[in-house]
Amino acid sequence: GVGPGCTDETLLSAIASALHTSTMPITGQLSAAVEKNPGVWLNTSQPLCKAFMVTDEDIRKQEELVQQVRKRLEEALMADMLAH
Repeated sequence: GVGPGCTDETLLSAIASALHTSTMPITGQLSAAVEKNPGVWLNTSQPLCKAFMVTDEDIRKQEELVQQVRKRLEEALMADMLAH
């Protein structure tokens, strides 16, 4: 996160808000001036984070992680059912 008083919670809230209120891509802040701009909280079109890119490789890694977690959950649920 960037900007005055930005915490993990405010960053998550800003990204969630941007995802739910706009169909525009989230690119983050492109200027270092955000650190000194007291009105930065008024522009909700982009969350207070540094500019970033999500690549196909990032998406593939996340999909793999989700599959691994789903598999572990399935195994845990099966073990629980067998135990009862």
